[in-house]
Amino acid sequence: MAVQRVLPTEEAEDLIELVRDIVAEQLLPQVDAAEAEGRFPREVFAMLGETGLLTLPYSESKGGGGQPYEVYLQVLEEIAYGWTSVAVGVSVHSLTCFPPATAATPSSRRSTCPR
Repeated sequence: MAVQRVLPTEEAEDLIELVRDIVAEQLLPQVDAAEAEGRFPREVFAMLGETGLLTLPYSESKGGGGQPYEVYLQVLEEIAYGWTSVAVGVSVHSLTCFPPATAATPSSRRSTCPR
């Protein structure tokens, strides 16, 4: 059941809709098999990175998505609805991007924390 969300912008509403589509079309069809096999879904993280979902809470000038933390957390909730361990992985990835996003040089930032 989809949660009714209060989002600050139309862009954020579109982002949540995109994440719901990704969960339904990309994550849900493979979650049971991957979890049963104990397989780390590298391809899922690559796809989430390509869509820009791995660096949402960081400023666009630093290579992030420029979303408020409240929107980022709602994106995590949507991902967790479909695949909780992937949502945890996205969260950990975002947390590990904090040092490069706040203190690294631009070239170092690109190499250590890809979108």
